[in-house]
Amino acid sequence: MMRRGYTLLEILMALAILLLGLTAVLGIMRSTHQRSVAAADLAEAQLACQTLLNELLAQQVRLKPIPATPIVGLPDWTIGVVLYPSTRSGLFVVHVTAQKLDPNTKMPDGIVYQLLRWVPQDRVEVPQVEEAIEGADLFDEPF
Repeated sequence: MMRRGYTLLEILMALAILLLGLTAVLGIMRSTHQRSVAAADLAEAQLACQTLLNELLAQQVRLKPIPATPIVGLPDWTIGVVLYPSTRSGLFVVHVTAQKLDPNTKMPDGIVYQLLRWVPQDRVEVPQVEEAIEGADLFDEPF
């Protein structure tokens, strides 16, 4: 006599294998989605930093530090400007930083994007601190 159909055990084994595969695929999809959102946020922060830096450099007034302020359209992100003297005479460093304090990341400072630009000292309203910050000349030397 020929047996037709599947036993309950065979069906349960097939379902277990199918569920295991689906779980793996869904995990990969979730991870990919989180990374794409983080990349989009970082691209927006980069654009905000570049825009602010361009606006500051296009103005005919002297540059001043800007305290960290929220970025419009990017929740949890702030942007600020710090000015400090370079180790090169007559130059100041304009340091634009966008930062997101994200408790889900393993980085203590959260997610950070920074832009540096060197400008002549006459373009800067000299801050109170007159000493060069260590590491400010990181990119002063050619590679």
